[in-house]
Amino acid sequence: MTQSVSEPTPIALDQLEAQLSKLLRIVVGEAADTLEAGLFRWSIPKDPTFGDLSNPLPFRFASQRKCAPVQIAQEFSDAIMAKAPEFGLAAWIDRVEPKAGYLNVFLSQWGLLEVMQAVLSRGEGYGVQKIDTAQKVCIEFLSANPTGPLSVAHGRQAAVGDILCRLLRSQGYDVTAEYYLNDEGRQIEQLGRSVRLRYLELLGKEQPFLEDGYHGEYIIDVAKEFRKEQGDGFGEQTEAESLPAFMKFSREYLLAWIRRDLEFFGLNFDEWSSQEWVRTSGRIDQALGELEKQGAMFEEDNALWFASSRFGDDKDRVIRKQDGDLTYLAPDIAYHQWKYERGYDQLINLWGPDHHGYIARMKAAMQALKLDAEKLNIRIVQLVTLTRDGQPVRMSKRAGEFVTFREILEEVGVDATRFFYVQRTMESHLDFDLDLAKSQSAENPVYYIQYAHARICSILSKTPDDLPKPDLSLLTAPEERQLIRTLLHYPMVLRTCAIALEPHGVTTYLRKLAETLHVFYTRQRVFGDDPAMTAARLELIKAARIGLANGLGLLGVSAPQKM
Repeated sequence: MTQSVSEPTPIALDQLEAQLSKLLRIVVGEAADTLEAGLFRWSIPKDPTFGDLSNPLPFRFASQRKCAPVQIAQEFSDAIMAKAPEFGLAAWIDRVEPKAGYLNVFLSQWGLLEVMQAVLSRGEGYGVQKIDTAQKVCIEFLSANPTGPLSVAHGRQAAVGDILCRLLRSQGYDVTAEYYLNDEGRQIEQLGRSVRLRYLELLGKEQPFLEDGYHGEYIIDVAKEFRKEQGDGFGEQTEAESLPAFMKFSREYLLAWIRRDLEFFGLNFDEWSSQEWVRTSGRIDQALGELEKQGAMFEEDNALWFASSRFGDDKDRVIRKQDGDLTYLAPDIAYHQWKYERGYDQLINLWGPDHHGYIARMKAAMQALKLDAEKLNIRIVQLVTLTRDGQPVRMSKRAGEFVTFREILEEVGVDATRFFYVQRTMESHLDFDLDLAKSQSAENPVYYIQYAHARICSILSKTPDDLPKPDLSLLTAPEERQLIRTLLHYPMVLRTCAIALEPHGVTTYLRKLAETLHVFYTRQRVFGDDPAMTAARLELIKAARIGLANGLGLLGVSAPQKM
């Protein structure tokens, strides 16, 4: 079914998906009110023979109507084509095919050229959404304790969090990137004790080292710096006398180390929140007082408990231990209550897998405080396995046998590190092949994509001065049309990734765009005997360059002009 262009004012590209979804609701009729809104969204077909946009809605009606999905798809396809002019879609749609029970929309040649024009005219803004009433979102991620250098696992949290912030900002969200600093408590005491013992060793006053202390070589570095700045006088003091100084120095030294690594990585946090501040500000007393007011606290075995099992947790949790010390749950509850008070529409936490069991108790605490627990979205960023020469690289932070995040950055570069860390969903374990990340070959996706961008720049630098005005209607070859179709999908990929809070889809898209560009290069010559065709194809690769550059920029990866 081919639709002729019959309407004088087709809709803009930005309205295409929304209008198609609205039209589909009309086609479904009264039954649409009983279905989820997501069922009317259009997706990118995995198979290009399924068109440019696809929707599986006919399958939902097959059993109800007792007929094959393909029959329903045919009915819906005919209705979409018949009503397309009413929605400003007639010029956009060439046909709708009911293939395999799916609704498959194929854009017209006019529609594809409109996509090209949109990419070229918007440039760096292609794919970016502007929303009048932007949602305020706080994304708290990484939040590594200042007890050592950032590890490889921390690096993945940094990459996923930063790119997620960039992604949501591109879709119109008002995003705050926040680091919650656990800068007090037993771990900081053990850090101070560990540095003090290494300091004493430097003075020739060696003592038995702590079994549960921090054993890494970096502790010796911190001790050397302490001695350099503070001198040898602390060697005459008792632990009780000197420990506060060692704790303060070590915490600040390692925090500065973390900040330098993040700056090198290109990550800047909007807010740094401190657990020490949460305690000294009185917010813990405020939060616990509210829990008590709500009847969500009780005393048992000389300890204070949060009745979290009443709010969906699997058991109740200790808030204050028998010795009077608070557990980490107390400041964490107070911190989250404070985040709610700051007026965010959505709170997103990215935690490591060791915090998985913490999710239910934090959600329970928000419910007990009469806060909307649905606003709190906690996601787990899984661990990373490094491989070199096909063998796993051992990592153990306490034992001091670990590869730091900075070492990865220096070995494979910031670009490869960022890209590799988000190649899989955040809740999937990641295998990071160091050899592949450094290779200059088509197997290395970062190199492959960056090379595609550099190749375009090289071709564009050779553009003749006497070419005619580009006539985009000449771009009818299958490889040209497929490249434009791939560019059409970029804004959809960003919206889908933003909704799912999963940035890995951007890496998949960039690989596909680079592959599609490679096919075009292989089968079609940019500089040919026909100046008009040369001019049109130069515009096409300009658009492809924009798509590559925008996607790489979203990941924080460079788009080189030469390689």
